[in-house]
Amino acid sequence: MTEVQMMDRSTADGLANLLVVVGDNKHWMARWLSEWAVGAPGLESAVAAAAIAQGHFGQARALFPFVEQFLADHELEGPEERDRRYNVAALDAPFGSWSQAVVTLFLVDTGLNVVLRSVQETQPELARRIGRVLDESRFYRDFAAGRLGDLTRHWEHGRAQIEPHLVPTLTEMLCWFGPPEEVGVEHLVTQGVLTLDNDGMRQAFLDDVAPALLDLDYDLPVDGHRGAWSWDALPWDRWNSLQRRLETPKP
Repeated sequence: MTEVQMMDRSTADGLANLLVVVGDNKHWMARWLSEWAVGAPGLESAVAAAAIAQGHFGQARALFPFVEQFLADHELEGPEERDRRYNVAALDAPFGSWSQAVVTLFLVDTGLNVVLRSVQETQPELARRIGRVLDESRFYRDFAAGRLGDLTRHWEHGRAQIEPHLVPTLTEMLCWFGPPEEVGVEHLVTQGVLTLDNDGMRQAFLDDVAPALLDLDYDLPVDGHRGAWSWDALPWDRWNSLQRRLETPKP
């Protein structure tokens, strides 16, 4: 009996949903970042943008086959063929500036990897692929953090370009892990598929991103220190639990 067959249906469905959501976000990150392979400021950043985009396409392709496995004979269409997308709102459209691309890569990709780090080994091949994704993503995170620091400290308009995207994207990613005691996540934790619950993932995410942002003197809706963060009330009234995203407020 395979690892998938040993899972109950709700656990397999929950893990499939988690992987398709991560994969969709990886895909659309790649899609929009690839457009900056010829527009990033400087040859080094342009080359890195192209390499990171290709890496994200590969990461999405590495995860999607397991979605079909866990969904039992269901064929998964590609992210650009499906009617329903599972990406965060920050990835709905092309990046309007290099600063937006950097902020989104730093925050969104870090959040995706927090979830992948919390996935327990349900089968060896999935664990191997997640390990490869996380190994690659360390470079992507370091690149984004470095560019964020350079833009803030060394470009006259850097801070002004970054700020409009920073708090909205950070807020969406804090919501992205789901409300406290979310049934689906709680089930995966109980079944030993995830090591962290919703708030545990939020804490791990802030451990990864908040110190760097606070060191750059950005005004964030969070307070605290590693392992003990608090955050302002989150806009759960705009939370779309099916697609795991914040909906744009209506005027």
